[in-house]
Amino acid sequence: MGTRRDGIQAYTNSDGSTSYRAQVRMRGFPHLSKSFRRRTDAKSWIEQTRTAIRSGNQVSTEATRTTLLEALKRYLRENGGDYKEGLHAKDAAAVVDPGAVSANQKIKPKKKGWRREQDRVKAWMNNPLAVRFLSQLRGSDFAEYRDKRRAAGRAENTIRIELAMISKLYKTAAKDWGMEGLRNPIQSVTMPAGSNKRERRLSPDEETRLMEQLRKVGTYMAPLAELAIETAMRQGELLSLTWADIDLQKRIAHLKDTKNSEPRDVPLSTRAIEIIRALARPIDNSAPLFPLKQDDVIRTFRQACNDAKIENLKFHDLRHEATSRICDKLPMHEAMRVTGHKTPSMLMRYYHPKAEDLARKLA
Repeated sequence: MGTRRDGIQAYTNSDGSTSYRAQVRMRGFPHLSKSFRRRTDAKSWIEQTRTAIRSGNQVSTEATRTTLLEALKRYLRENGGDYKEGLHAKDAAAVVDPGAVSANQKIKPKKKGWRREQDRVKAWMNNPLAVRFLSQLRGSDFAEYRDKRRAAGRAENTIRIELAMISKLYKTAAKDWGMEGLRNPIQSVTMPAGSNKRERRLSPDEETRLMEQLRKVGTYMAPLAELAIETAMRQGELLSLTWADIDLQKRIAHLKDTKNSEPRDVPLSTRAIEIIRALARPIDNSAPLFPLKQDDVIRTFRQACNDAKIENLKFHDLRHEATSRICDKLPMHEAMRVTGHKTPSMLMRYYHPKAEDLARKLA
C-alpha cells in the first residue's frame, strides 16, 4: 500500500503479519520515520513528533541512535583522552581516528584533573547503562545507580561527581554535537550533597604506625607521606616535583603545576630538607622526586592504613594535618603562602586545632 495522507504506510512482513511505517515530513526538518505493529501506535507517534518539532523539543535522530558508550568514547577523544586500557593520551586519536595524529604530534588534556575524570568516564563505559541510547535513559536509571553506590558505601561527594560527569556529557551532546532536544536525565535526579567538611587529624601514635607500614612497601611511600605532613603539599603536587624543582640552598620547592594553575614556591623546613636529602638522587635533574603513580599511591596508602589499624584516614588528610601544624607556627598570612590557599576562609577549612592545645595556650 502507498503512504496515506495521515503519513502511515502499511506493509507485509515476511511472516505474513502487517506493520505500519509512520512518516513525518515538515519543512525545515529532516524526514523522520519509524515502524510499529499497530496503526494506533504509529498515529500517536506522528502526533507526538509533530508537537515536539513545533515546540522545539524534538530529539535529534542522532541522539536516538547514539549509545551512552559511543558518547563517552567521543567525549574522551575530543578531550585528548583514550578509551582503551594501556594507551597514552598522545595515542588516543590514532585509535579512534587512525591517521589523526602524526608521529610528532601530541594530544594534551584540555583541563586540569583530566586524568581523574578520564577514570570516571571509563568506569561509566563499563556500566550496564552504557549500552542504552542517550534518548532512552531516564532520571530513574541514574537514581537507581545513585542508590546502589550508596549501598556499596561510596561517599556522597563521589557519587555526586560521577553523576555530574553524565550531566556534563548530555549538555555537551545537546550544545556541541547537534543533539538538539536531548533531555538531560540528571536534572530530574536528587543529587547527593557535596563534600562534608573533614577534620581528621593524625595522632602521634597513628603517625608512628602509619610510617612503619609505609616503610615496608617500598623506598618512596614513607618519605612522600612525611613530606606531605611537613609541607602541606597536595599529593599531585608532590608527585609532579622533579629534582630540578628543588633548591636546597634557598630551601624551596618550586611548584609549576598547582590546583589553581598558579605556580608557587613552597618553603622547606629543616625536616623537609632531611627527607629530601635522604632520597636517592639520579643524574637526570628532570627525574621525578617520587617515581610513583597516583593510583598506586592511593591503593598503597589505603592498605597501609588497614594494616596499621588506622580508620577513616585519606592521603589528603595529611594536608589537613600539615596545615594545622603550620598554622600553630605561623600567622595566617604567612601560613597561606606555604599552603597555597587563596583566602583565609579556604585556609580555615584545613586548620583544625586541638582543643587541648588551645587550652595550653590560654594557660
